[in-house]
Amino acid sequence: MNFDYERWFPHIFWISQWVTDDSFPDGYCYKILSVRDQSAERVELVVLLNERNGDKSEMHRFSIPTEHARLAGQDWAAMLAKKFGLEFEEQDYSDVSTSDEFKAATQTYGWAMQPNETGAT
Repeated sequence: MNFDYERWFPHIFWISQWVTDDSFPDGYCYKILSVRDQSAERVELVVLLNERNGDKSEMHRFSIPTEHARLAGQDWAAMLAKKFGLEFEEQDYSDVSTSDEFKAATQTYGWAMQPNETGAT
């Protein structure tokens, strides 16, 4: 996923808390990230397993009409929450249209990008 702020824009993210288990003793979290294709009125969602060491595994990726994206992401978050005992925070970037707006919006959720980051995932 990349944001170019011309066609592709951040949409809505669902981020779980960090947890540990026998398979991931150092910890993991799930991220459901979405990017909207402004020209096609569709959203691409990707479900990632993020390990504490920085490794990421793409578990699922799909495209859906923009108007159905929030419900699809919420459904995935609910399924993963139930299966793994997780809680998810929804982060709404659907009004973001520039890199500066994205950087400012991320700070409202308690994180900030490094100066060399562009918002690409």
